[in-house]
Amino acid sequence: MKNKNQWEGQSKGKVLGYKIFVFILNTFGLAPAYFISRFVSFYYFLFSKPNKYIRQFFITALGYSKTKAFFAVYKNNFIFAQTILDKTAMMIGAKVDFKIERHNGAVLDEIAKLGKGGILVSAHTGNWEIAGQGLNRLNTAFNVLMYENEKANLKDYMNEVMKKKKINIIAINEETKSHIIELHKAFGNNELLVMHGDRHREGAKTLTANFFGKPAKFPAGPFIMAAKFGVPLCIVFANKINAKTYAFYSTEPIQVPRARGEKEVEAACKMMLDRYVKELEERVKLYPHQWFNYYDFWA
Repeated sequence: MKNKNQWEGQSKGKVLGYKIFVFILNTFGLAPAYFISRFVSFYYFLFSKPNKYIRQFFITALGYSKTKAFFAVYKNNFIFAQTILDKTAMMIGAKVDFKIERHNGAVLDEIAKLGKGGILVSAHTGNWEIAGQGLNRLNTAFNVLMYENEKANLKDYMNEVMKKKKINIIAINEETKSHIIELHKAFGNNELLVMHGDRHREGAKTLTANFFGKPAKFPAGPFIMAAKFGVPLCIVFANKINAKTYAFYSTEPIQVPRARGEKEVEAACKMMLDRYVKELEERVKLYPHQWFNYYDFWA
């Protein structure tokens, strides 16, 4: 029986909904799309059951009162809708000039100069894809891991609208492990892998760390890959400041020697995870309404 509190690794978006908003963005621009998204957000605010987890997150992790948390949920839903529209507008090349305020963004150039690829680990807070605009200047491709059970029609549609971007989607195949070969090739070509480090699937390998004072499970994948491939890892976030401005932040590259045994892998992963959780907590405190994990994070 599936755990209803567990993320299932599937996108909830509907292709028709994407197509409608793509049409609005291309024809009328971002502001009308934002206006329509207010009604969509209000609907989800009223009827989306997973909002109870966001409400509980505000109360448990951030100390909000029940009243403050109630209103914070709607703001969270609306900002989430905006980030989806921003991401879609950027991917389809709509005429929207997003401004990126970079904080320590030059570290991406440092990774590119190392010549062995790298891993950028973000989280479901803000909108890391917007920061991807700046990756094109690095003259290298970047890769996104996607589970094969993601809805195929949505994946194909987003592949089509992203065809002008240097993005490669690597499908995770737990049986054949073919994605490991593709990752090896990508790092060999000095390419970047972009991953989220705050959401895991049932049955996948996890690591445990205290998040806002309570033990939570995090996917081990990003940290294991950094250790076993011996590639640098950066923790990156891009949070929304206003309609067309994002704040991009990156840590300095975390580099560990290529791990040769399980003990070395374990030690490297613990060090990287501790750093990741610390950075994630700080970002959530700075941008509390941009936490987009709609399930019981501590379950």
